[in-house]
Amino acid sequence: MIKKIILIYILTLSYSLIESVEIYGLKDSYEVNIELNGSDKQSIEDGMQKALKNLMIRLTGNIEVAFSAKLNKLYKNPEEYINQYKLISLNEAINAKFFFEGNKLRNFLSDNQLPLLLSKESIIMIYIPCELKSSVNFFDIAERESCDALKENLSTLSKKRAVELTYPLLDFKDLNYLDSLSSVSYSAFMNQTVKRYSLDNWIVCSIRDDFGVILKKPKCISSISNNENNVDHTFNNLVNHINSRNSLVVNKRQKTNSKIYIEGVNDYLILEKVTEELRSQIIVTDLNLVGIEKASVEYELSTYGRIEDLQSLLGVNSNFTQLDNSSSNRLIYKYLEI
Repeated sequence: MIKKIILIYILTLSYSLIESVEIYGLKDSYEVNIELNGSDKQSIEDGMQKALKNLMIRLTGNIEVAFSAKLNKLYKNPEEYINQYKLISLNEAINAKFFFEGNKLRNFLSDNQLPLLLSKESIIMIYIPCELKSSVNFFDIAERESCDALKENLSTLSKKRAVELTYPLLDFKDLNYLDSLSSVSYSAFMNQTVKRYSLDNWIVCSIRDDFGVILKKPKCISSISNNENNVDHTFNNLVNHINSRNSLVVNKRQKTNSKIYIEGVNDYLILEKVTEELRSQIIVTDLNLVGIEKASVEYELSTYGRIEDLQSLLGVNSNFTQLDNSSSNRLIYKYLEI
């Protein structure tokens, strides 16, 4: 059966890895679009709050943190963090475009020791068995509708959580894995498959139960849990888990002094760029140029938190590459002008 539908399935699925070139959590300004109930003051204020909540899901990387009581103070006065907004009338609907100030929001997170997501967009591989079946069962309307609704839900969640979805090609190699491993478990199949695509995280969602009956709500498993749960719970738990490893929590009660050596500084213009780039890091409180030797520069830094926090920040900055001879006692980076 699998052999017969391979061509159809390959034509309907594509594999695409898109890498974000900008770290979302470190932008100067955040733009959020929201549909409003009206153009009156109350509707606009409600829209501000909704927009800010959606933004904080992306900034903290954790939906539980974004809706926790720790952020109530922030949500009570969302206008304090907006530098401008625009109202747009589109197809009889009123939309608002809010521009939030990045520095103010990051300062709020650091002042309250809340996480700031530093990673680029995560990629999760999705496998939906019903897609394979509905490609052949053209007349099974119920299955096709349930499958389409499932894909739409996953797409909506991915946009909300700033996650990139991708699907296995299901070429002959993938299908061999499916033939041999899916009978054991979908976990075994996906664990083997993601390795091929150099990924770590996956979700499998089914619209039918073990007896083949279509479920009222699809059930999913993920790379961190084989316990079946609904789509929203499985998706958000996995993304929270991924983001927890790539978030920075600034401890302003702790300060660290360190020295950092930057190589690749060949002229005064690059020196200015490096100095400004280091000074702009959200945990840097003081920076002094100690010395210049050939194409390398030495700085003394004072930062909030631990030395590892500074390494995490520079680790997601595409202008800096930590060299092999670097250590926590002697940070050495190469500057790459991009």
